[in-house]
Amino acid sequence: MSNRAFMPAKKMRDGQAPQHNSGQATLSFILLVSGLVLEIAIAGTFVTYFSSVSALGERLSARAFAVANSGIRDAQMRVARSKDYTGSFTLQLDSDSATVSVTRLSSGSNYIYTVTSTGSAGTRQRKFAATLVADQSSGIVETRSISEQAVQ
Repeated sequence: MSNRAFMPAKKMRDGQAPQHNSGQATLSFILLVSGLVLEIAIAGTFVTYFSSVSALGERLSARAFAVANSGIRDAQMRVARSKDYTGSFTLQLDSDSATVSVTRLSSGSNYIYTVTSTGSAGTRQRKFAATLVADQSSGIVETRSISEQAVQ
């Protein structure tokens, strides 16, 4: 057997007891750094989540805009084909849809159509109203105005 087995873990200095608390500062430092890293990681996760949700909302709103606009254009084509056209229809584009209604008034030698189109994409909706004028004699249909309306 060697004498090493019986040697004390730390040498005593000037009659003091051995010091065993040198790891306490290291442990505190490691816990502090770990807490900061965890907090930064959680904050990064929240920022990423909210950014992606915001971007998804923007994309859905743009798709609702496009399908509502397509509904107006489709109604314009139906009126151009038949000047007597009035009514409602649903336009389906992939998973998005537009509900379109067409009403007509007579004004002299013109028909005035009011077209409303509400586009839906996921949880977003956009609504447009358009005024079309069709000349009864020539059959020419022109768009007088298109405006976005509040969805209620």
